Amino acid sequence: MNRLGFHCIRLRHIEEGILENELRRGEFYHFPEEELPALKRELLRHELAMSIHTPMLCPEWYPEPPTISFLCDVDRENRKLTMRMIVETMAQAEDFGAEYVVVHFPTPATDAAGESTSKLEAIAHGSCDWLAELSEKYHIPIHIEGMGVSPLLNSEFLSQVLSEYPPLRYCFDSGHMQLASQGAGFDLYQSAEGIAPFVGSVHLWNTRGRDDYQTFRHIPVHPAQKPEEGWADIARLLKSFGAAPRSVIFESPRNYPEELGSYDYRDGVKWVKELLTTSP
Repeated sequence: MNRLGFHCIRLRHIEEGILENELRRGEFYHFPEEELPALKRELLRHELAMSIHTPMLCPEWYPEPPTISFLCDVDRENRKLTMRMIVETMAQAEDFGAEYVVVHFPTPATDAAGESTSKLEAIAHGSCDWLAELSEKYHIPIHIEGMGVSPLLNSEFLSQVLSEYPPLRYCFDSGHMQLASQGAGFDLYQSAEGIAPFVGSVHLWNTRGRDDYQTFRHIPVHPAQKPEEGWADIARLLKSFGAAPRSVIFESPRNYPEELGSYDYRDGVKWVKELLTTSP
């Protein structure tokens, strides 16, 4: 199944996550520089499709964690910092022949208190204009991934932006969108349906809320996770996207937290394979 893959941050994850689950795709992030030549060989040897989650390599000059994005930040210098990191990642994506690059957008601005929504939207539009130009320059699509609680993280604004910038698609992250919907008070499933025409890829993991996230971070999806118990309804989300996303990436560890049940994450992989096979 070429559409389904695993998030990888080390070379060994190709075997542990992708090959052992009979998948054909990987998304690569924050790799050690010394492993890049071997990564390129393994991708060719196993004929794997690949995408990159910014950053491919974490620059020494960028703040930790590298998942922080300042593309929607009021501070211009912070935005330039993230742009520099993305440019480096796009050059690596071109070298590897990546299908697309994922960029976090938006995350909470560092100094947005008291700023008008119109000003934040104007900053976001400017960043999207720059991302679209960068995408066209490298001939590589860019998928913007919503993260954090932000007035910009709603399907109406995102749909408007994405309709204006065809080189940009949306990476729908099931866990981050679940948390954002709880924090901002919007309906997760209505949001998914609203943004569906623009979804280029999906990140899969699950959570019941902030406490889960602080304790376990990314929990593997599993059919035992019941929506009535607070879990995101993964089956419903995938159904709302249909066959549109280019890829669906498991963005979670290869083990299930023992505190939450004696489950095997591989049962979740099999479950998602069935859902994608039976979805329209």
